[in-house]
Amino acid sequence: MTSKDKILRATAANDQFRVFAVDASQTAQAARDLHDLSPLSAILMGRLIAATAMLGLELKSEGNSLTLKLDCEGELKGGLIICEHGGFLRAYVKNPRLWFDTPEDNFLVGKHVGKGTLSIIKDLGLKTPFSGISELVTGEIGDDLAAYYYQSEQIPTAVNLGVLIDKEARIRACGGFIVQQMPGADLSRAEQLIQNINSTPNVSDLMDMGMDIREILDRFVLKGISWNLLGTFPLQYQCNCSRDRFERALLLLGVLDLESMQEGINPICMYCNKEYCFDREDIQNLINELKHKES
Repeated sequence: MTSKDKILRATAANDQFRVFAVDASQTAQAARDLHDLSPLSAILMGRLIAATAMLGLELKSEGNSLTLKLDCEGELKGGLIICEHGGFLRAYVKNPRLWFDTPEDNFLVGKHVGKGTLSIIKDLGLKTPFSGISELVTGEIGDDLAAYYYQSEQIPTAVNLGVLIDKEARIRACGGFIVQQMPGADLSRAEQLIQNINSTPNVSDLMDMGMDIREILDRFVLKGISWNLLGTFPLQYQCNCSRDRFERALLLLGVLDLESMQEGINPICMYCNKEYCFDREDIQNLINELKHKES
């Protein structure tokens, strides 16, 4: 099924602010279904997906990718999201079925993220990918991403991420927005934006009420401020795994490691949980291929 999710890019107050917004509800639901996530893990995954989708608008060319990586000491342990040019996204979290007997604990992401780091890796087709990292501030992802931008790029940034789930951990709404202040911006406009953002209800609640993400920007986030929509872009969950990719990965292990797998293996993709079967004959063929190259 084709996803109806979308990412928006805009400017506000005569290009003094950059604005990004996303409806990632179907993408987050696809991830929830593929990984059979608990409520807490589904909320974390949704926030990471919404954030990465908006950051992925930096990708200009086919083959470019952006990775958002969360490493943390809390019970959630972290996760990794990859967005490729064109809005194709895949993801996993390290503790997909984390559950607590205390009901409220199953919704407190920051509490169970704890200390850690947030990393952003941009592969823009250059010789070396760009990589940045910052310490977590609250574990709530939005706060941490805003802190990353201020620490690494000195860009004042507001990030709002929302995920609403039902009692079965199905995604009712997942979305968010990012507003960035450009150098030389009118401080009175910045103050107006801050007041708007602080007065904006939960994005996921507004979406669940039937409001479009563009309407949320217009009625709440950018209320009273002129703004210009630069583009609307698609977003969907899509894994790029294949048997050929797994074969190439196995060949990198070398003959000795492959010989230890001669009974066969069944690797599983961490992004979509698809299983690939390599039986005894398949492994032997890979060994023969490596030996032929070495001779």
